[in-house]
Amino acid sequence: MSVPTREPAGDTSYKFTDRSLARPALTRIWFERLFPLLPRWMAANVVTLLSTGALLAVLLLSLEPARWPLSLLALVYFGAMQVYVAGDHLDGMQAKASGTTSPLGDFLDHYCDLWAGCILVFGFWTLLVTSSRGTLFFMEALLILGFGVTYAEREERRALHFTRYGTLEAIVVLTFVSASWVFAGARAWWHAELAWGVPRYALIVLTGAVMAAGAIVVILRRMRGVPAPVALFGAALAVLWMLLARRADVGPVAGWFLMAAYGAVYVARVMHGHLVPGSRSWPDRAATVALFALAIWLWTAEPAAGDARTAILLLGAYLAVSATLALLRVVAGLRRYWVWVNATRATEP
Repeated sequence: MSVPTREPAGDTSYKFTDRSLARPALTRIWFERLFPLLPRWMAANVVTLLSTGALLAVLLLSLEPARWPLSLLALVYFGAMQVYVAGDHLDGMQAKASGTTSPLGDFLDHYCDLWAGCILVFGFWTLLVTSSRGTLFFMEALLILGFGVTYAEREERRALHFTRYGTLEAIVVLTFVSASWVFAGARAWWHAELAWGVPRYALIVLTGAVMAAGAIVVILRRMRGVPAPVALFGAALAVLWMLLARRADVGPVAGWFLMAAYGAVYVARVMHGHLVPGSRSWPDRAATVALFALAIWLWTAEPAAGDARTAILLLGAYLAVSATLALLRVVAGLRRYWVWVNATRATEP
């Protein structure tokens, strides 16, 4: 479960290239207009946590979707997503304007993005109602792999690269879809089958999968191959996806959290690894070995449903502890950068 806790060494400035198609227009027509409304005393790290916390409403409603009208779920999904996207960009603007940019803020911002993405995937799957659990875990695994590959490249190159089609472009698509999902007639249209017998909403899933896969391929080509830790991480996610899709005795919420926690441990490592010269982070070895062993056991021995469920939940419990420790160790190592309230008045970006 160990995570490097050394203080950042060398140049820790935020280096990145951004080829996002949507970001320039959204910054000009939305984020820059919202920024003057943000209190200048509010620390950027607080903005990060509050905007990500807005998505908890999506998660809470998605835990018991039968209790709520689909129109309400779609409306909450749409609203919470807008709060998150705005805050996810305003925190960086606030940090720059107040002179409080730091490795900790960098880590929190992007680490929260991973969990936000997983929540948005789960909320979207909940809106679909009829979609299979395999679809949920496929979307989640692809999203997590995208994050892992992105920050593995940063760990090696000491710079972050955003591709043309990434998370922000996917959120633009989900914005229009969730807005339409508020209306029963639009939901019926999305559920109507295409000529080859699949619902129209499958096109949304396919679009997201193509965007994520494309970004992963672009990054791996820049890295001139697949590093061994990334290959192991991708293989483990694939096994976990197939395992959870097959085991109906493990609920979608438990399976969703198990996969998110496994991804969170690795992503925390590679995100922090770029601050440590010569670092190349690996997935949690114990969890990965246990995951492959569990998969072999389930597919060869065919144990009783109760025994299988217990083994999977034990792995989930270990991953929950491992993810928590990974987060705490990184944050503790960078705690001197934490800012609760801006001491000086921020300027316009």
